[in-house]
Amino acid sequence: MAASAKAAQPLPEDVRLPKEQPPPAFFESQAFRLLSLFIYVGGISGLGVVLAFYYLLFFDSRMPDIHLKFPVSIGGHPVQKVHEYQ
Repeated sequence: MAASAKAAQPLPEDVRLPKEQPPPAFFESQAFRLLSLFIYVGGISGLGVVLAFYYLLFFDSRMPDIHLKFPVSIGGHPVQKVHEYQ
């Protein structure tokens, strides 16, 4: 009976394992939160600027000449002469 009474006692709340350490105070500060927010927003904006420069400088926006290879009509006028059946 003495063993069961000893096991039922609650452990103190401030018990820590030897390797468990509280986190550094900087990572809980508002300065760290603001710094991480600025880094995140700057990274997203920087990628948007890089993508915009790519589209301005390197992207080829001309339409391919696929309409010259297939008999389609643009504005009701045939682009190619197609075979007419009698």
